[in-house]
Amino acid sequence: MHYKPKLSYPDQIKHLKTKGVTFNEMTESDALHYLKHNSYLFKLSAYRKNYPKDINNKRYLHLDFSTLVDLAVIDMYLRALMLKMSLNIEHFAKVKLMERITAKDEEDGYSIVSDYLDSLSPSERTFIDGELARNAKSPYCRQAYAKYKGAYPLWVFIEIISFGSFISFYKYCSDRLLNADEDAYRQVKSECRERQSAISQNAAAIRCRQLIKEDKIMRSNFYLLLSIKRLRNAAAHNNCIISDLRDKAEDVYGRVDTRLVKQLGDIGLNELTIVNKLSNERIMEIISCLYAHKQIVSSAGVNYHLSIELHEFSSRLFRHHDYAENNLIKSTFEAIILIIDKWFPIMYYIYTRKNGSPF
Repeated sequence: MHYKPKLSYPDQIKHLKTKGVTFNEMTESDALHYLKHNSYLFKLSAYRKNYPKDINNKRYLHLDFSTLVDLAVIDMYLRALMLKMSLNIEHFAKVKLMERITAKDEEDGYSIVSDYLDSLSPSERTFIDGELARNAKSPYCRQAYAKYKGAYPLWVFIEIISFGSFISFYKYCSDRLLNADEDAYRQVKSECRERQSAISQNAAAIRCRQLIKEDKIMRSNFYLLLSIKRLRNAAAHNNCIISDLRDKAEDVYGRVDTRLVKQLGDIGLNELTIVNKLSNERIMEIISCLYAHKQIVSSAGVNYHLSIELHEFSSRLFRHHDYAENNLIKSTFEAIILIIDKWFPIMYYIYTRKNGSPF
């Protein structure tokens, strides 16, 4: 293994210069101060991956230190937004799940949890038992764990498991609901045939079809939740998000929710741009998080305040650099701005500010 030497701050500046980083818009003295007090070389230099190198693949082109700083600041704001959005998404996914199970007379809230736990493989059960045992020591979970240990109701279980475990449980619940509603619909169809009545006018059949539609949406949302899980973890651990927008992989695009692809086309993005952007895992997860929030979060108040923050973020993207020399960054930021404008329209919120908030 090759060990790289620890560099002094002046040597870090020299190292960046050997890599082609310029100091035209930010002096070397200011850059040294920034590395000492605001960030560190490894983290800041991660954003260099968004820039091409010369023909010898040694020096970056059109990369100024100030650009690295700008991308780092934008990424800081983005992490905060993605974390907030993912927490909103988790909460409202739980709200919707509670709504559906509460409406099911045959569900008592306990059996669905015990049946889920029984459905797990030995390794999966060991994992979640370990997770519950760890949470039993947490000051935020231990009272609920101690009170219901061994017989968790749904409303407690979803509060004492991790987001990853919740996603697994959410999938189990959506499948269970779908199977039950499809069985109920088949029963109604059979009764209609026996009575020789029209199923299209049958209230129970209409209700079953609506529930089946909601069940399928829940199951599709499971895949959305999966796509934002890693983004949420990255944001929570303060990892760089937009540090590598160049990487592309066909299998990434293959995992994208088809509803999301259609929505991107509907707002004006062409097919080539959609495939190109969604083939990068980081961009795909950012856009999936925006879409999941739009699909799952039902609170007008939450959406109001988030939309204001998103538009403030949009206005920050090109504030200090136009990124004209880097089409990868420029086109990505333009796509994000378009998505925010179309999915979280500001005009509605300007109206509500003038006429009073509706909540």
